[in-house]
This record gives sequence, C-alpha cells and structure tokens, in this order.
Amino acid sequence: MQYFNIQVASQLSGVASATIRAWEKRYNAVVPERADNKHRLYSEKDIEKLALLCKLTEFGQSIGKIAHLGLEELKQVYTTLLHKPYDEKDVVTPHHERVDYEKVLNSFLMALAAYKIDIITHELSKALQTMSPRDFCLNLIVPLFHEIGKKIDRGELSIAQEHTLSALVSFHMGQMIGLHYQKQPLRSELILITTPEGEQHQIGILAAALLCVQYGFRIIFMGVSLPHHSLAEAANGLKCHAVLLGVTHSFEKPGVPPVESYVSELAASLTQNSLIWVGGNVKPSLRTELEKRRIPYFDNLLSFDEFLADY
Repeated sequence: MQYFNIQVASQLSGVASATIRAWEKRYNAVVPERADNKHRLYSEKDIEKLALLCKLTEFGQSIGKIAHLGLEELKQVYTTLLHKPYDEKDVVTPHHERVDYEKVLNSFLMALAAYKIDIITHELSKALQTMSPRDFCLNLIVPLFHEIGKKIDRGELSIAQEHTLSALVSFHMGQMIGLHYQKQPLRSELILITTPEGEQHQIGILAAALLCVQYGFRIIFMGVSLPHHSLAEAANGLKCHAVLLGVTHSFEKPGVPPVESYVSELAASLTQNSLIWVGGNVKPSLRTELEKRRIPYFDNLLSFDEFLADY
C-alpha cells in the first residue's frame, strides 16, 4: 500500500493540513502511520476517508457525528444523501485536477514583489474556477497573507504591496461569494456578516463568508464599519439566525466606542434572539467579555471552519 505525507494527503483529499490534524486530534477520524522521523503518513484509504468526510460536511453533515464511521459506512451515508451510487472519482481529487498550492502561492509572491498585477489577476481568476470556497479560503488566502505578513516584517514586501493584493483578493472573493450564492443553500439559517463601526479590515470577514457559503448557510455580506444600531435594525428586520463580527487586534480609534461597548449595545438591541459570533485576533479584555456573555469566539478561520462543520 502506498503512503503519502500530510501535504500530499491534503492536496488529494481537499482537506487543509491543519484541518486534518484537528480532525485526528478531536475526532480520531484517521490514525496515520508514522515515519522514522515521526512525520504522519497517510494511506490511500485514509485519504479517501478524509475526502469523503470533507464532501459530506459540504452537504451539511456534522463532522462530529460522522468522523467515527468507517469508510464503508460513510459511503452508505453518501449514497443515501445524494441518491446515487458512491463513486470514488466524485470524491477524491483526480490527478489532473490537483492544485499545487505551494506553486500557486509562490506565483503570487513573485508577481506581487514585481507588481505584476496581470499575473495576480490571472491566478486569482483561475483559482475561482478550480477551487471550492473552502479551499480558496483555507489553502490559499490564509497561508498567502500569513506569508506576506512575515515578508513585511522582514522588509521584503511593503504595506503598499499588501494593500494592492488585498484589493485584488477582495474583488475576487466577492465574485466567488456571488457565484456560489446563486446556488440553492442547504440550510435555512441566515448569517449577517460585517465589522464593528470603525473597523475597516474586510479580508477576514470575506473569508468567513466563503466558509459560510461552503457549508450551505444563507448569508448577507454587509461590508465593513457598520454602526450597532444599523446592524440591529437589519438583524431584527431579517430575523437572522446570527450576526458575525470580524475584529482585528489593532482596532482602537479615537471617538469610536470600544468593541466591548459595541457588542453590549448590539446585544441589547436585538429583539429576535439572533446570536452574536465574533472572530479575529482580539484584545484579552474583549475575549473576557465574550466569555462572560457566552458569545462564541473564533481566533482564526480554521476554528470557525470547524465550528460550521460541526454546527
């Protein structure tokens, strides 16, 4: 039997490496072999199971309820859910369709360093056609901006280059959201997605919107910097299930109420039992406040992805 490292297993299964590790730790979904250097090694059956789990969560199945099932049991769930016989070719990524994420990331970084906007636009357009919203978010956008952050710290890229990429990525993420939003959602819950008044960063909430779309939620992307009374008005009028707020650690501006106050005033204004979810790299004081109010908080997109998959 052939074995593969976690990077190859991720490409073949369509499951991000960090998600594979999380599913192993939390649900014991697969138990990989270990090489002499202790690195994980995944069999073809492991990869097929990961791919099948990924596909089933896309169709609304809770990862916590299916991860323990054997491969044959999962195939039966697939057949029952989709009303068609299971075919491995529909689940495991065929060789000719594999995406070399490392190659794509390097292309972005080299093009950005030289301000080759046409190359970046081409790569983003290609990604729209070849990747699912979840893959685009977790396997491309997250590692891309993580690497850019490190390059800025080292002086290898400038803030201007980061803003250039952010603008292009935001445009294409909006296109992907719109493209997939035209499909019939799998779930009835409506999620409103925005940032508190004064918070202008939108890459994080765009990525969160992609994850919501991936899992079949209905969403309304409301842009950035929305006053709490406007958000409450929309939430009450639309009878939404939840509002998702994206916050960055550096958010603190003169004349703008702190996020703790924003959350408190929003909660007091909601009349339809709408939930509040918060994501981002927040200050310790806000995290303490959220814990007191039992408001779900996600410190990164992977934790939000796990939350949605298990919701």
